[in-house]
Amino acid sequence: MHNHSKRPLHNRDSVVDGFFKAIPPSTCISRGETGIYATHEQDRILPTMPAQHCTCQVPSFTVEAGKPVILITINGRYDLHLPRYVCQTCLQQWAPDVRDLVRSGYWPASANASTIYTVDLLNTFQELKLISPGFSRQALAKMLEHRTLCAGRSGQINGDALQRSFLEFAYASFEKDQLCCDTPFTCPACTPEMVAVSADGNRKLYRFGHTGRSNDTPFFDGLFLAKDSEVSDFVNTIQMAVKNIKGRGTCGDSQWAAARETSRRASKLDEEGVEVAVCRHGFLLKALNMYRGEIFAYPMYLQRELLPSKAQFFAMDVACKYWPYLQKVASVIPALKSLTEMKPFLSIMHARAHATKCEIKWSGRNQKGAGTTAGEEVEQINSYLSRCALTTKYMSKAARVDMLTVHAMGWNHHKAETLHKALSTRYVKTSKRAEEEAERLSQLQKDLQCSNAMAVQWIAEVKEWAESETPVTGLHVLQQSIEGLHLGLKQQKQTLYRQNDSNKLRHRLRRKLTEDKKRLLQEIDKYNSLVADLSKRIDVALVDHSLAGQSTGAIWPWEDYGSVTIGVKKRLHDQEMLKTRLEEELPILVLEMAQHCTWLQNLGVALKTELARYEDENGLHCLLARRLAEVEERHQMVLQRYKTALGPLASVLLDVCEEEECDPMGLVSPDTSEDEEDAREQAT
Repeated sequence: MHNHSKRPLHNRDSVVDGFFKAIPPSTCISRGETGIYATHEQDRILPTMPAQHCTCQVPSFTVEAGKPVILITINGRYDLHLPRYVCQTCLQQWAPDVRDLVRSGYWPASANASTIYTVDLLNTFQELKLISPGFSRQALAKMLEHRTLCAGRSGQINGDALQRSFLEFAYASFEKDQLCCDTPFTCPACTPEMVAVSADGNRKLYRFGHTGRSNDTPFFDGLFLAKDSEVSDFVNTIQMAVKNIKGRGTCGDSQWAAARETSRRASKLDEEGVEVAVCRHGFLLKALNMYRGEIFAYPMYLQRELLPSKAQFFAMDVACKYWPYLQKVASVIPALKSLTEMKPFLSIMHARAHATKCEIKWSGRNQKGAGTTAGEEVEQINSYLSRCALTTKYMSKAARVDMLTVHAMGWNHHKAETLHKALSTRYVKTSKRAEEEAERLSQLQKDLQCSNAMAVQWIAEVKEWAESETPVTGLHVLQQSIEGLHLGLKQQKQTLYRQNDSNKLRHRLRRKLTEDKKRLLQEIDKYNSLVADLSKRIDVALVDHSLAGQSTGAIWPWEDYGSVTIGVKKRLHDQEMLKTRLEEELPILVLEMAQHCTWLQNLGVALKTELARYEDENGLHCLLARRLAEVEERHQMVLQRYKTALGPLASVLLDVCEEEECDPMGLVSPDTSEDEEDAREQAT
């Protein structure tokens, strides 16, 4: 009994009634004079670290039951009492304040601490949210209530209060990390030189307009999701300066929902989704709420915000339509002229659903200096963030912003932990694949009986064909109709699950797909009936293979340029571009490895500076020292991993960061003397 009074969080069973029965902490069992056991209620005190608030030299105090408090742990709810300390010398009384509770591992839900949570519970909830984004606060509350009942206790758990306390705890953790020089939305491998930024909209992250009507301000306002007022002002400036064209943009005859200059708001939704920007390593950089569908002004705002990152390319799934619009806007608003210094990049997988000429001209695979950047990194992020919509669409505006920011920081933290593995593995695979694709190119030239000089000519002819205008008279009208239906079908298949989370809507879209395919086959039959030459007719089997994603080559007989069809020349062109991009990727990866090591070293220098600055503050000094030890250990692990991957080429990386004390930006660590620097220079 004495042991339990000191540890009231034990789960206990009794056999007083002749069978095992769970009993709450407040139930005490005593043995009467007759030898019969009986139960009675007794106040149990919350375990805390003792704190002296009186000035007595030799403190001697007793502990009594204070005001009631609800404790929520991973095992459920406990109805306890805060301790009240009474000094036997001066008779002063006091109870633990908020600071004492936090030191004891608790997180108060309010200033009066009537409900408190264990930090372990909040950390567990955060891990569950990051692993399973669709996990809701109500599900956690129901699980905790079930564990409460199983242990013989009672009482409900407020899911709203739990979520509010969790967000407060997450923000406090973020502020603590900021003191340790943490930058959650920065990619270490892309600092200071970034290859590409990829932007795309996520229509699944909408929020219903009738839910969560609250005027609370988000804790993370403007950190990851841009402030709505700033985005709205930017959009209004763009649309007032430029006359917009209504409707969807087209590529060939194919329409793209994301290629819009203007759009109407949905009636039942507040936020219609989120526009996200990421780097080529999948780090989330910035995002904004969409209120008018996927209009061009949204990625333009993100591009402007990320201009200091000095990215070479700006990747989109409709870059072929966005870039002319950007140039039109920049000609009217000189402040945006600097955005055109980036290069357009049509994401590689989406390029296959564009017109063939558009793919050749805009695809990232054909952009010099892009390496093997896919431009589809944002799709990987959206597949993760889309699962958050199961809960965020019912939240208030502020809670939704905070929860999405917490998920984004968790995603970036995981990416940062595995970045060195991703870069080293990518380097090894790229080196091997570059050799394989070079051999395939050589074999393709042999199969086509194409010399090196002829290959150069064919590639030039493909580019020339892509830049030429397509006539729109006579039979060409029917050809464009067939191409438009074909591209529309590929586009609808691609977005069937990516942009639609309703089974009813998917059913209607599948029915429309069937109707459009029937129309396409009818148009093909009509075209074949008008063409007398059998070699110029359309092969329906090739079309079916293309719609199934099994063929990426030319399928239209009118794609001809000279004695050899443009489809054959494009095969050679694509293989040459692939080989060239793989060769470009290797030095890009070496640079990113060096930048990663540089970033870690600079972080170590910054932490040492902060350590010297806050030497007298024990708590912060301890946090900084621990963070510095982690960074130095990670730097050594990362450097060793990169050395192993690069092999003989590791000297390129070692020129940037050979030893831990060296700072590549021209700074010298405080622990390194001038004599050591001179000795190192002589050794090299």
